[in-house]
Amino acid sequence: MYRSLRALKQGSSEIIFDLHNYEGLEEILFSPVVAVEAKSLARHFPLAWRRVGDKFEFIALLSLSPLVVGSNHLLGPGLTRPLLVEAYPLTVTAVAGEDGQSSVLIDEVPHRPESSGNPVFTASGGFTESAAHRMNALRVFASDRDRTAAYTQALAAEGLLEDWPLRLKIGEDGIEFGGLCVLARAPAQRERLATIVAQHGFPFAELVTFHDLSLFNMQRLVDQHRTGRLAAQAAATQAPAGESA
Repeated sequence: MYRSLRALKQGSSEIIFDLHNYEGLEEILFSPVVAVEAKSLARHFPLAWRRVGDKFEFIALLSLSPLVVGSNHLLGPGLTRPLLVEAYPLTVTAVAGEDGQSSVLIDEVPHRPESSGNPVFTASGGFTESAAHRMNALRVFASDRDRTAAYTQALAAEGLLEDWPLRLKIGEDGIEFGGLCVLARAPAQRERLATIVAQHGFPFAELVTFHDLSLFNMQRLVDQHRTGRLAAQAAATQAPAGESA
């Protein structure tokens, strides 16, 4: 999701742009998410876990292929987006410092040449309106990161995260994702969820419910991919005709 991160320095002359003006952002396949946003995202994207080494990361699956530009429909106005996408190009360090705070980072990524941006900071050193919106999304994400990690670790410790081999055939396209996991389905395994619910309470039970419900959005993701692929193919066949006209 990020290309070249560096620390955001207070009062610097950094410029940020509208999300649709960043090149390649609509091609991202997934975004890390936290439990607090599961309810809103479950209506739009499959929520799963991704293996990262010997750990797991809670994610929203946003697209099926970076080759079908626009197939995830992330950048339209008023759409529900993961907090990290809403905060882009700002993010936070993975590990908090001694003060318990995570440093804010900014991604140095190309933007469309014709676009005009806005400064991150005002002349007095505070955040501008556009930057404050991103920072608010970032703060919510950062504030719920530890709780989400605890939920994930509890599931992994109970052996309740199982591999989700995602292989799809859409037209001539073969799509395969590796490293994805979902909650185990076997009734005997699901019964062990009660132990974790007793430890973490109702919010954990909500996360499990939204994860299960979100998987019904896989068909929507496939349909979006198919529509985007057909549109890209149509544009490719029309281009030579336009050039010869």
